[in-house]
Amino acid sequence: MSLDTFLLYLAAILLIAISPGPMAMLSMSHGMHFGKRRSLATALGSVLAALCLMLASAAGLGALLAATEYGFVLLKWCGAAYLLYLGMRLLLTKPQPSDFKLESPKGKGRRRDLFQQAFLVGISNPKDLLFFAALFPQFIDVSAPQGAQLAILASSWAIVDFSFVMIYASLASLLAPKLSASNRLHWFDRTSGGVFVSLAALLAIKN
Repeated sequence: MSLDTFLLYLAAILLIAISPGPMAMLSMSHGMHFGKRRSLATALGSVLAALCLMLASAAGLGALLAATEYGFVLLKWCGAAYLLYLGMRLLLTKPQPSDFKLESPKGKGRRRDLFQQAFLVGISNPKDLLFFAALFPQFIDVSAPQGAQLAILASSWAIVDFSFVMIYASLASLLAPKLSASNRLHWFDRTSGGVFVSLAALLAIKN
């Protein structure tokens, strides 16, 4: 892979990572409630989901889904249902007390749960699978060994994805004390919940 090709790929995935989406909203919610340390689990879940989708795309599953209407529709509805579930949970949250602390939310914020939520959000959108299937061939030199090129593309995506999840979580964590002190944290939850519900609806109706 030439340097020019790699830099073009890096610019593309940076623009994709910056754009808001379900994972950005989830990382902000986790950062807001549980702090940036626990959000490391969120970032790892997001990265693992992306790597799984990349492997599936490389194995041809993306092309199979594109050709099989029912498989795509099933995965799409599963993704929409999970986003709807996350949105309703946030919409139904109760206001936090004034002494709410990021690092000690009662009964919530287990790293395993944060990891699982991020992984399910990342893995449940079949359009991401098709995206990788369409993106990678644009940057691969078929005349050269493809294994090393795929490793470079995948590792670069993982680093960028991890970094931006943590950036979103860290910024939200910094804002949390101010929002909690002014009793606006509850409204952030409701706004995030509304965004998740809207994303679920868009995923369900979009072709």
